[in-house]
Amino acid sequence: MCVNLCCYTRRWQIETSYRELKQTMLGMVLTLRSKTVEGVYQEIWGALTAYNLVRLEIAKAALTVKCDPTEISFIRAFHVVQYELHWAAITRAQGKLASLLQRLRQRLVSLLKEEQSGRKFDRAVKALPQRYTVRVLKRDLN
Repeated sequence: MCVNLCCYTRRWQIETSYRELKQTMLGMVLTLRSKTVEGVYQEIWGALTAYNLVRLEIAKAALTVKCDPTEISFIRAFHVVQYELHWAAITRAQGKLASLLQRLRQRLVSLLKEEQSGRKFDRAVKALPQRYTVRVLKRDLN
C-alpha cells in the first residue's frame, strides 16, 4: 500500500511538471518550429532547461525563507522571472546580474506573502448526463 501511494505521489508530481511545462511555459501552442530532428531536440532541451532554471530559482527563494518550494506558485514565479529577464534585456544590465538575481529572489519570496484568492463559487457535483432516447423502428426499411 505504501509503495502504491509513493508511486502515485511521484506520478502526480511528474504530471504537474508536464502541465506546468506545456501549458504555462509553452502556452499550449505548437512551438516546435524546427524542421530538422536536431532542431526539435534543441528546442525541447531549451524548454526543459528553462523549466529547471525557474524551478531552481524557486528552490533558492524558498531556501532563504525556510519554506517548502511547492508553496511558491510556479505560474506566478514564471511570470516574475519572465518580467525580470525582459527588464534586464531592455536596460542592458550586463554588469548588474547579481543584483538582478537578488531582486528576482526577493520578488519570489514576496509571492509567499501575497494572499491567493479563494474560490468564487463552491465546488458542485454535476448530475450524470441522461442517455439519449433510442428510437426503435417497427418495420424493416430495406
